[in-house]
Amino acid sequence: MIFLNLPILPRSLAFAAVASVLLAGCSDDSKKAAAPAAPPPAVTVAKVTSQTIRQSANFVGQVAAIDQVNLVARVSGFLEKKAVADGSMVKKGDLIFTIEKAQYEAALMKAKADLASAKAEAALKSANEKRDKDLLEKGHISEAAYEATLAQKQQAAAAVESAQSELQQAELNLSYTDIAAPFAGQLGKTTYSVGEVVGPTTDPLATLISLAPVYVDFSVSEAQYLNAVKTHGIDPTDISPDKSPSIKLVLPNGTNYDETGKIVFIDNKVDAATGTISFRGQFENKDNRLLSGTYVTVVLEAPKTEAALVVPQAAIQRDQQGAFALAITSDKKVEQRYVDLAQQIETNYVVTKGLKEGDEVIVEGLQKVRPGVVVNPVLATKPAEKS
Repeated sequence: MIFLNLPILPRSLAFAAVASVLLAGCSDDSKKAAAPAAPPPAVTVAKVTSQTIRQSANFVGQVAAIDQVNLVARVSGFLEKKAVADGSMVKKGDLIFTIEKAQYEAALMKAKADLASAKAEAALKSANEKRDKDLLEKGHISEAAYEATLAQKQQAAAAVESAQSELQQAELNLSYTDIAAPFAGQLGKTTYSVGEVVGPTTDPLATLISLAPVYVDFSVSEAQYLNAVKTHGIDPTDISPDKSPSIKLVLPNGTNYDETGKIVFIDNKVDAATGTISFRGQFENKDNRLLSGTYVTVVLEAPKTEAALVVPQAAIQRDQQGAFALAITSDKKVEQRYVDLAQQIETNYVVTKGLKEGDEVIVEGLQKVRPGVVVNPVLATKPAEKS
């Protein structure tokens, strides 16, 4: 054991030292007790309000041409002529391509000659049958000889029909050398140059697409379909234009298309692979802005307006359980409320469950609070914007 030789203080000094330590501790405690509590954090809140809105639902759609065809060469030969330039607008019946005609004109002439020969042969066999029939009746030839002559007449008649068929085919082949527009539309890029060999086994010469009107195809889920039948007044058994709800489009650049369309088709089954039902709308496309293949947003609106609760978009947060807002209770405490949201209207959401009219929800200062804490709510003077 080691002993330290420390100086021994006089008793009076020792008491003084202890007293000073005790007084210092009491002074610190009194300062802590006297410190004011931190004020509740200030947050900006907005009220849940009721607005008159028109319910709508958005879907991803794709523009599709009503008429679209690949122009295919139905006979083989050299591409002799392109009557119109790529990208040109054509009318129904306008000549677009011509395939070299010489071989098909020659085949037509031969078919005509073969038909004439067959008819002449048929006339001869018919005369022979008439003669032998008279001889049979007079007993000058046998029944077998007459039957042979009759068979030759029938064979000649069949040859005439065959020659007529060959002539019709030759006429068709010659007509196929001119490729005309089956409907009005715009010609796409040509695949082949003049002088190249084309035919039924080669690629299409070009694609012709009608520009107006156009279809817009989109799919809806089973739940959305049931909601659309109820909310938007859709009758799946009667989708005539006068009873169809209106649909609008948002273009890829975010602008609203100024035409209104109608639903013209609803599929009669659910796609088992995707769980969706196919819808088709139709637009006049008078300005030809809607090109086939373009992806657009389809907006399906309800026929009537209705009152709905709206909450600022800035008040909505999300976690694994879904969307929620932080509401203020009567005793100014923060309460987490999970909500069901419908459509977005400008900077607001339509809320169908979880909040009621007049509720105050936090739109600014969310990072400073948590459920259960007391706050100092300040009512927003203008609509909040999501940061």
